[in-house]
Amino acid sequence: MIQADYDRFCRLHGAIMSLEDFAANVWDAPNRERKRKDRRRMPKAIEDWFLRPQRESLGQEIGEAIREARAQEQAELASDLVDQVERKALNEAKLATKPTKTAAEEVRKASNKITQLERRIADAERVQLLPRDYRFFPQWWLPVLVMEGGQLVLKPMRYMLRKPGSPASSDWIEAKALANGKKTPRRLSGTYNARRDNLTRWWQDQFGHKHGVVLIDSFFENVSLHKVEGRELAPGEPDVGVEVQFTPEPREPMLIACIWDHWEGAEEDPFDSFAFITDDPPPEVAAAGHDRIPIRLQLDNLMPWLTPQGRTVKELQAILDSRPEAFYCHEISRAA
Repeated sequence: MIQADYDRFCRLHGAIMSLEDFAANVWDAPNRERKRKDRRRMPKAIEDWFLRPQRESLGQEIGEAIREARAQEQAELASDLVDQVERKALNEAKLATKPTKTAAEEVRKASNKITQLERRIADAERVQLLPRDYRFFPQWWLPVLVMEGGQLVLKPMRYMLRKPGSPASSDWIEAKALANGKKTPRRLSGTYNARRDNLTRWWQDQFGHKHGVVLIDSFFENVSLHKVEGRELAPGEPDVGVEVQFTPEPREPMLIACIWDHWEGAEEDPFDSFAFITDDPPPEVAAAGHDRIPIRLQLDNLMPWLTPQGRTVKELQAILDSRPEAFYCHEISRAA
């Protein structure tokens, strides 16, 4: 869950927001003559930051481009909603004359789709932000604090690190054939997290070279319900997954240590991407059923972390060892 009070954050730390980099998330080309066909996903809270009055003309242009893109998306959603309402009505009519499993399934699917579309339309129109507007997921784009030319800068990066030279396909773990002849669905690779015990091996080109920080309020993990409840599975009981939200006490924004890099290739436009550095969890997180936690930085270690050049591995590891004291409360968010 992103902390989106960038005005306050920039004032406190003397950081600036790279509007040029944020503009590149909206437009295909630096000259801003062509908008992206598919706008890169950001939390609504971040996009809404640009809808506020902006001092600089580029910030105003970004806000206007977001408004135009949202209006186009609204029109597309409204058209999809009409199609789904018609689909539902058609199959309800079929059920009224001759009930079939196919027609019943079509009504169910159309009803679910209608609910999703109505929520997306309401979300796009809504001005007041809700907690879910601060949520982000792998492959979404977030502001990352880095040191650039001696200046603290907030730059948009994709939450899922693609190392230079890697193909776009490396973002995914391909499906595998099973014994029954079927395939498992492909899934995202885990490179949105960088295990601390792998920093000097797999991530050696980023660790000690390209460090960043992301500001978050809490984080979410999928765990087994029985582990959250601190018990073993009963005989014959299915393993049910739930989503758990972890929030520190005292409640304050968390400075999460990240590594990042720049990717270029023929498959898509160049971009920056990052990964959280994770470590073994404190006892209360482990007791809630999860085995990793993103590493928080002490505020006085912010500048040393963002300027790793010339520091030894021992010094950098000591920074990662020094963390704010906190107890991580947890609550079940929703079914996974």
